Amino acid sequence: MKKIAMLSMGVLVAIALALPAIAARPPVPTAPSKMALTDKVASDFDHATHTSVDCAVCHHEVNGAENFAKCSTAGCHDAMGSKEKGVNSYYRIIHDRKLENSCLGCHVKTAKAKPELRKALTGCKGSSCHP
Repeated sequence: MKKIAMLSMGVLVAIALALPAIAARPPVPTAPSKMALTDKVASDFDHATHTSVDCAVCHHEVNGAENFAKCSTAGCHDAMGSKEKGVNSYYRIIHDRKLENSCLGCHVKTAKAKPELRKALTGCKGSSCHP
């Protein structure tokens, strides 16, 4: 009985400690977010069409803490230009097919499972990203 009580207390403490982090999450945008820095033609990112993806895939932890800042926030992916190749490259996190958690990397993976969506998800001009 004592073990069950201690386990229950441990679970309650864990929940109590996690609540502030959950409460600190900003609300999910309802309107598409302009991604004007992605290319010559701005793209819209609609969170509503990406509900099956865990937020932490794109909004990854920074210094061990949850991060819900925009990708191009100073110090994050703020190296602009399609010629940039480093980890801070904004263009790379959108367009690198080899990065599993880049936009295009995820779209390629999805298109493999649903070939009928290949052009819409992985094409350049005329795709859902660059209509």
